[in-house]
Amino acid sequence: MKKAALTLFIAPTLFASFAMPVLAQTNPGDGGIDNPPIVVKVELQNPFKVGDNLLSLMKSILENIVMPIGGILCVLGFIFAGFKYVTAQGNSAKLATANKALLYSAIGTAVLLGALLISTVVGNTLNSLLTP
Repeated sequence: MKKAALTLFIAPTLFASFAMPVLAQTNPGDGGIDNPPIVVKVELQNPFKVGDNLLSLMKSILENIVMPIGGILCVLGFIFAGFKYVTAQGNSAKLATANKALLYSAIGTAVLLGALLISTVVGNTLNSLLTP
């Protein structure tokens, strides 16, 4: 049964893959009334729509993807640490765990804000050097 299902999947796939190059062929056309030339213009669009250089792409990724996700994770880390404090109920071992969770959340927030600061400083420095 497994072999038959695999054959039923592979056979149409191979057949279609051999047919695709034929569909991609264009009429070379040398002009004239009966056979006009075919002109194909291909223009690649920037899918990120953030600019033309790597610096603007990295800045956009940092500001639009990394910072919001990191900010949410930092807030969740502080909420988790607070929950650990509440559920510790005076137990010194659980309080130590809650202190570590709070410390790690603070360190993560500092790293996130430090990354934003460093990228902003480096970006401004490069822009000032590249601008005549």
